[in-house]
Amino acid sequence: MSPWPEVLKQHGVAVLGAPARLPVEADLARTEARLKVTLPESYRRFCTEVGPGRLGDLLELWVPWHARGFFDSPRDIRSRLSSLVDASGGARQSLPGKAIQLGYVLLGGPPAPRVISASSAELFWVPDEPTDGDECALYALDHRTPTGTPPRLVKLAQSFSALLLEGFVGKRLARLPFTRAPQAEQFALEFRPSELPAP
Repeated sequence: MSPWPEVLKQHGVAVLGAPARLPVEADLARTEARLKVTLPESYRRFCTEVGPGRLGDLLELWVPWHARGFFDSPRDIRSRLSSLVDASGGARQSLPGKAIQLGYVLLGGPPAPRVISASSAELFWVPDEPTDGDECALYALDHRTPTGTPPRLVKLAQSFSALLLEGFVGKRLARLPFTRAPQAEQFALEFRPSELPAP
């Protein structure tokens, strides 16, 4: 596969600027050791070639980074998945294995939410659900449910590449239940990099 900046450009996605810092292999290896998982290759390359930021006003993407007090780095969120409603056609009521959050699906306009709320859904992959090679299924956890009911698990894509190219660029995510009446800017073909703090 071509480098991610080239792939984005070929698909009409404008990358608006570049961060001063990008993760390197040592950052990725450190995160893999902490989480005891292997990062999917397409996501791994995105981290070192493009970095963190927002795709349209729909996806806020994180990368492995280690700075004191820095929140936006992949983490295991399995404790949030002990009770859920499977909105992707399955009958699961929980996800007991690892679930690695790599950002948010934004359910409203900017700014990106700092806490999980009705305006965001955790974006994560499930290492126990390999799809092709080292790729894994990606999900969102939608909290816009009646009080006292579990959040909804929504399957987004078969891989990180599919999430970006089919889901976002191809606007397949516009047909999913949590993006009711999507706004045009949600799928604006641009990537706004985020700046990483000094390590």
